[in-house]
Amino acid sequence: MRGDLLDFLRSEIEPQVDGWEEAGHVPPEALWEVGRRFGLLGMMTPIGRGGDPRPWTEIVEVATDLGRIYRPFGFLLTNALIAGYLAAVTDDLQWKRLGLPIVEGRASSVLALNEPDSGNDLSALASMAEKEEGGYRIRGVKTYIPNADQVDFLLLAARERPGDPPSIFAVDPASSGCRVRRLGATMALRGVHLCEIKLEGCFVSGDDRLGEMAGLWPHLGRSRLLTSGLALGIAVEALELALDYTARTERFGKPLNRQGAVQQSLADMGIAVETGRVYLAHAASLVDAGQPASLETSVAKTYVTDLAMRVTTSATQLMGGWGYLVSGKVERLMREAKLNQIVDGANEIHRTLIAKSLSNRAKKEREE
Repeated sequence: MRGDLLDFLRSEIEPQVDGWEEAGHVPPEALWEVGRRFGLLGMMTPIGRGGDPRPWTEIVEVATDLGRIYRPFGFLLTNALIAGYLAAVTDDLQWKRLGLPIVEGRASSVLALNEPDSGNDLSALASMAEKEEGGYRIRGVKTYIPNADQVDFLLLAARERPGDPPSIFAVDPASSGCRVRRLGATMALRGVHLCEIKLEGCFVSGDDRLGEMAGLWPHLGRSRLLTSGLALGIAVEALELALDYTARTERFGKPLNRQGAVQQSLADMGIAVETGRVYLAHAASLVDAGQPASLETSVAKTYVTDLAMRVTTSATQLMGGWGYLVSGKVERLMREAKLNQIVDGANEIHRTLIAKSLSNRAKKEREE
């Protein structure tokens, strides 16, 4: 599948990317055609619920291919993740209504967790879901939610009572009391609609409550692998562009890739990419084996997204004016790389988590 996927993305999707970026819009059908054609939307769903589950070592490779061509196509994997979550927490009727249409490429969703005053701190969520006869009345604001104005339903978190753990609700963005608006243009991923959602007494039925947020946590942890894979793809593509440019460009009488300073930079880029590839595969293999991997997924997310920023910056530097031109592609990769350091938990937060995990492990080893 991987070779066919990358070839299709290269021939059918890449030629359209500049136009989508300029227009600020990716046609949804272009996105979902890729998902359906290559079976990407059921990769995290059990066979018993209509999925085609793949190992995470393969899923991160798919993410890498998507990242190489156009980072917004990672939205397909977000929906595959959502389908996997729904398969784990829904009853049969809920699954047929919400989950199966995603797997079959007939519907889409997005996680709406981020709020203006809490950001990555999900423990500080302020949205409330007041229980009433037949369901819940939700009030709150969500922000920086990708494509919220295009999906069929939102998965958002709200508390039923102050101090309670948040619950997850499925919300129709077109329902009364739910207002979705697109925010301004972004640094990168301009084909993605970044949105704000205002919930002003939006009613959802009791069947739209999917349980406490605790059921979502394992899937959020695995999403770090998706972000890492997309970032790795960005770095791989930037390195390939730099290798091609420095091989065919001469300065001072010889190709750039035969000049010492350039060789040092290319070597550092290659070391970073290959190290990131190996560690990401290691973290994914732990998830496949059912072993605890919260530390390793945090390390992968932090390390790989950071290296993607370094590699794209170095590639832009090596390619000079051509790298700085929009038509040179590498400048877009550099802008896309920055996003990965922010989403799925900012890297500063992951460094805090990593330090705590390492300290706890060291303490446990001392006590044994």
